[in-house]
Amino acid sequence: MPLEKTKARLLAANETAEELLSQVKDLYVEKIRSEEEVLKDALSQLHNAGEIDLIKLVRGVDKSSNGHDFLTILHVFENVLPSLNASIEDVLRCLLHLTQQAGRDLAIGGVYRAFQHFCSEEAHRPRDSVEFILAQTDLSQYAHFLSSSILAYDSDCVTDAIQTTENLIANKNEMVRSQAYFILGRLDVDEAQANVIWELLSGSGERESGCCASVMRATISFGDAFPSYWPRIEEFLLMFLEDPPSEVLYEISNIVAFMRVELPEGVLRLLLKQLTNVSTEHKGIIDNIDHILVNLVEKGDFPQALKLLESILTAGVKFPQLDYFSSELLSNHQKLLNHIVTKWFLSGDSSLCHSITDLLHDCTNEHIELKAEMALLGDEVKQIFVSHKAVGWLFTRPVVAASFILSIYETASRSTRKELEQILYDPLLLSYPRELKQFFKSCIDIGVQEHPHELLLGKLQAYHSDVYKVSGLKELMAPRENISAYWKESNKNMQAAYEDASKGSIIDLIATRQTLLYGNSSIYYIHRGDGEQVRQEMKMQSFSHSTEMPRLNVLDPESLDYILRVYRCERMKNEVNS
Repeated sequence: MPLEKTKARLLAANETAEELLSQVKDLYVEKIRSEEEVLKDALSQLHNAGEIDLIKLVRGVDKSSNGHDFLTILHVFENVLPSLNASIEDVLRCLLHLTQQAGRDLAIGGVYRAFQHFCSEEAHRPRDSVEFILAQTDLSQYAHFLSSSILAYDSDCVTDAIQTTENLIANKNEMVRSQAYFILGRLDVDEAQANVIWELLSGSGERESGCCASVMRATISFGDAFPSYWPRIEEFLLMFLEDPPSEVLYEISNIVAFMRVELPEGVLRLLLKQLTNVSTEHKGIIDNIDHILVNLVEKGDFPQALKLLESILTAGVKFPQLDYFSSELLSNHQKLLNHIVTKWFLSGDSSLCHSITDLLHDCTNEHIELKAEMALLGDEVKQIFVSHKAVGWLFTRPVVAASFILSIYETASRSTRKELEQILYDPLLLSYPRELKQFFKSCIDIGVQEHPHELLLGKLQAYHSDVYKVSGLKELMAPRENISAYWKESNKNMQAAYEDASKGSIIDLIATRQTLLYGNSSIYYIHRGDGEQVRQEMKMQSFSHSTEMPRLNVLDPESLDYILRVYRCERMKNEVNS
């Protein structure tokens, strides 16, 4: 659309603010479709000519009444702002209104960039902006615009920008000081001026947590711009990061997870060390650590990733909180997974072993198999020990536990193999005959370790034959009353578990629950546009899901519970005797 025609449409809608805003929205949509930039030029020319007051128009926007159109108006204003002729005072008041309307919406970030561009258009604007902001009685409202103002200084005025920032550091307002430190990490300075910046950062002596977080980020940004300062930065951080507050820890996690900076090895180790004792209450930090672990693994830095992972799990963090890393580990890093499982089982640490259970408990991949890292299992005692741990902690995932033990069986001695066969048979195979029978047969079909699988299946067949022979003996039958009481209690517990698991289900969000007292169909009505209701009947469809319950939990629950507790809690003999 031609520029003059666009201006004419805007002027025609200038009767009321609502009409003009609606026209701006329509033109913005047309601009996106046509990829033309005439709307920006039309608005700036009309405003600068005094035919419309865009600043006043935008300042009157109410997000609650404009809804989704608010973001459209916001994007339009960001594009137009740098080319407008307007006073700093009017622009800042307008931007403050927009930020207050946007709240925590991340889309507001473009406003600060637009204001920086606006200030850079004329040399006096950055100074005028800083003076206006500092003159306000409520500095906290306008403080966020200080960085945009100072970073807009011309390259010939960097010394003035540094001096202005230094003055802000002396301000009593915490938010103003925080902005000042943020600016120090962003100023485009030369080598000579870099030393001044470094002196201001290293000599800050800040104690307020918000300001310390800004110092932290500014220091890393400064090191990225001037790599020769990394040794001094590392030395500074050693003292600066003594007992850091949660705000600083969050900033560290954010820097390591997302900031595109090539950190020296020493600095990276120092920052990661600060995250080892994270509190389980700090969800934001844990989410960032989740990304850090994935980044470390993708770079091949397994020792650092494992050290950080073990420390936070020991501190109380659970694998379900590390969903991104868990998914990557299970899907793409089988070798690392095998190493972690073997190492943690060998350690006997209950928190780490329990973490393996958490990791594999909700795994959707039913065909996942584990292999022990034999380099860590140098003798028979260790091989038997980790096999016990596999049964104890992975009892509810019998195929996973069996695959782990069978990987040890492959290279074990004859005496060790006999013990492993017994562990596989009792309690695993006796508890899960259907699931493990299928797994063993699939291994035989592809020619993998046929001998132990056939041996175990033969023992299971003999066991079932013996059970069948005595199944008719009345002396071995439980009274009907006991059986009825058992299944009644079992059904009651199952129903309670179902109701508990249904809490917060997505089904409750997308559907309405209905209880049918009789019949096998449901009746509902479709409302047509003309108001007519059409009766519909839907037949109920059956569906089922089955899972194998451990049989020993029914036949001999006390013995099963005892042996699983022993396997989970036992320690290596040399540890017990030491």
